[in-house]
Amino acid sequence: MYYFCFHYFKRIMETFFVHRFSHATSPVSNVFRNCAYYWTFGAYIAYYCNHPLYTPVSDLQMKIGFGIGVVCQIANFYCHILLRNLRSPTGSGGYQIPRGFLFNIVTCANYTTEIYQWLGFNIATQTVAGYVFLAVAAAILFDGKDGRPKYPRRWVILPPFL
Repeated sequence: MYYFCFHYFKRIMETFFVHRFSHATSPVSNVFRNCAYYWTFGAYIAYYCNHPLYTPVSDLQMKIGFGIGVVCQIANFYCHILLRNLRSPTGSGGYQIPRGFLFNIVTCANYTTEIYQWLGFNIATQTVAGYVFLAVAAAILFDGKDGRPKYPRRWVILPPFL
């Protein structure tokens, strides 16, 4: 659960110090929906990880999973820094196609790294609840991608799958 807490601590710190929001992309009503989603899945995953019949994975699998997760956390943070630098300090300005780092090959590098960090978490914990969380998160993250400008054809959404 330390990983889960670290992820959301990072997200809170990014919200205060990195992200620049506009009302159009982040209405206040999203706060309640997001909190309900995170708290529900957090409780759901914690229930299974703390259940008396839960069998932890091997130490090697746990280290590999968390290693993948941490690398993707760092990559996700860097993606957010790149995205922040595209917006003016007031949060105004049109959408620009990000360039650099993973954005040169992946359409939504920040979403891709977010999904892969939860995949790492699931490799380390092996709970059905975690995989359901991953599937729902991926569906939510990639739901809004259709309104974005067209990216070059060679770019993918979720390597190596899509």
